Amino acid sequence: MSNGWELSTPEGGDFDESMGIKPVYGLQDNYFDITIGNGFSVAVKIMSLKEHKCIRYIFVPEGQTVTVNEIPQGKYYLKLAYGNDWMVKTEGNHTLGKFTKNAFYEKSTNIFDFGMKNSTQIVNYKLEINVIDGSAKNNFQTIAINETEFEND
Repeated sequence: MSNGWELSTPEGGDFDESMGIKPVYGLQDNYFDITIGNGFSVAVKIMSLKEHKCIRYIFVPEGQTVTVNEIPQGKYYLKLAYGNDWMVKTEGNHTLGKFTKNAFYEKSTNIFDFGMKNSTQIVNYKLEINVIDGSAKNNFQTIAINETEFEND
C-alpha cells in the first residue's frame, strides 16, 4: 500500500489530536484497563452513548495492557479495530490510521457506566481482548461492524 500511507508502530495509549479526536477527560480517576493478547493489536474508540461521539481514541499493541485514565462520568460503548500493520497517512492537519493486514471491526453491545454527574464513586473496568483463529474472544459482548462504521464518530 502506498499513496502516502506509511507503516507506523504507535506506543500504547491515547492517539494525539491529529487523528481527529480531541480527548475528553473527567475529574475523577475512572478508568479502563485494556489487555490485548498476542497476534493482533487493537485501536479502541470510547463512544458516548448519549451523543455517539468518540471521547478517546486509544492504541493497544499486541501483548500489552494500557490503562485509560480519567474517563468522564457517563455511559459508553466501544468501537474496536483489530489487525496488524498499522499505517498512517497525513492529509493536511489530519492523520488517518488503519490496519492494513488481517483487519476486522466490532462494536461492544455492553454499555460501560462510569456513574452520574457529581458522583464521588470511582468506576473502573478491566477489558480482556484476545484474537484466536481470526475471531475475537473478549470478556465483553460485541457485534461485527465494517470499517466505515468504525470510522464514523
